[in-house]
Amino acid sequence: MTTHDLDALGATTREYAAFQARKSGLATALGGLLAILLLTGPMYFEVFGASVMGRSLLEFLLLGPLVWLALKSILARLLYRDLGNVKAMPDAFYERRRCFWILGLALLLMTFMVLGLLGFVSGSLRPNPNPPFFAPPSHWTLFLPLLYLIPTPWALRGIEEVRTYAVLIAQCLLWFTVLFLACWSTGPSGQLPMGMTSTIAQLLIVTLLFSIPIWSALAMVRGWKEHRQYLALLRSLPQES
Repeated sequence: MTTHDLDALGATTREYAAFQARKSGLATALGGLLAILLLTGPMYFEVFGASVMGRSLLEFLLLGPLVWLALKSILARLLYRDLGNVKAMPDAFYERRRCFWILGLALLLMTFMVLGLLGFVSGSLRPNPNPPFFAPPSHWTLFLPLLYLIPTPWALRGIEEVRTYAVLIAQCLLWFTVLFLACWSTGPSGQLPMGMTSTIAQLLIVTLLFSIPIWSALAMVRGWKEHRQYLALLRSLPQES
């Protein structure tokens, strides 16, 4: 083997190791597709009124981020382990950036839970005197932010995965808030301040309408591009005669 061959083999090994340590390939594309479904599903279909097993269908859609974590692990094992398991060289700068994203996501979820708990403890959240036509959310949904948080240190390998997970969680937190406020009211009179709430909800939805589809399209392009890079990597390997 010449020096050039050894250098090429080393570069191929590093690229292959990156797929197991940092890159996600089609899992990123799947996250972009799921983000669009989580955005358009509740907006254009009767998700709030639909029920499965006696519970609101939206409650099951809120498990979307956890489903994505499971599917991406399956895709990684099926698609990006053709040459066995390897361990990438440590990259301290990349790991610091990854930890920064995970810490930001954790702070978002913890803040969301604390604000919800303070609302109950202070008595500012009380049963809505005019309940909606659909069933209120189950009590287990109150622990969803904690469920989102638990697997983050171990299940998210790279920065792109953290970003995808954060987008999916942000969508679910928005729909969870809508579902939550429909069954609980605020204010001294027990009435929800619909004027302000409606304006905020409209601004959030408009923001999602513009940002989520753009991000999702870019995520699907990036994921497909990474997958093609992996296929090219496999084709570049020397074939046995």
